[in-house]
Amino acid sequence: MVSKVERERAALEAAEQDIAERKKRLAQMEKEEAGKELARLVRKVGHERSVRLLELAVSVKPKSAIEALEKMEPAGQKQAS
Repeated sequence: MVSKVERERAALEAAEQDIAERKKRLAQMEKEEAGKELARLVRKVGHERSVRLLELAVSVKPKSAIEALEKMEPAGQKQAS
């Protein structure tokens, strides 16, 4: 016979495993969405221009490049990250 405490412990462990699996699925979904968004943006500006933009961003430091581009972005066009 399993005690009430042991049943509760087993239920808690099962719930923790479920949460861990859901976090992994969520991370995978986020990665897929980011890939789709990147592909959409690359299609929008073209492969060569995308590569050049990334090269320039790396040479200026990515954080600085993003901040500069965000300042240039028209109001109302900002996307939630």
